[in-house]
Amino acid sequence: MEQSKRSGANVIRTILIAGIIAGILDSAAASVVFYFKLGLSPAQVMQYIASALYGSDAFSGGTAMVIIGTLLHFAISFVIAAVYFYAYPVISQLRKWPVISGLLLGFAVWLFMNLVVIPFSKIQRTPFELSAVLISVVWHMVLVGLPISLITKRHFERTHRFN
Repeated sequence: MEQSKRSGANVIRTILIAGIIAGILDSAAASVVFYFKLGLSPAQVMQYIASALYGSDAFSGGTAMVIIGTLLHFAISFVIAAVYFYAYPVISQLRKWPVISGLLLGFAVWLFMNLVVIPFSKIQRTPFELSAVLISVVWHMVLVGLPISLITKRHFERTHRFN
């Protein structure tokens, strides 16, 4: 029973660490890019995320919307980390090519957010800009997918043996 509790705690810890690191790196990249592109502060970036639920009202919602945007952002990071974590022992290619699978995870995250989540949210649409798309795809690949993949790999190397 004690081993089971410890194992469960390690799973939660790994998912939390992966989600926190990916979430911090993602929000830092978004803050830098949107500061230079649009002059937005990190708080405004979090309000932008909250606008997925609250529309343009998020930008006048002050600190509450910054908190909601931050919580929503990290909730998404934790879900991504958990999905990858539970897929890792099942899909051998994730173990065989952790760097490639991490980069592909980041690309898949970008696709899912931009083709599914954002279109069905209340976020105001922006014009297509190829350079912005390329920057966003690369940062999601390197700063979201790759850390989640490598943190997950490290967990399983410490706790499991795969052929």
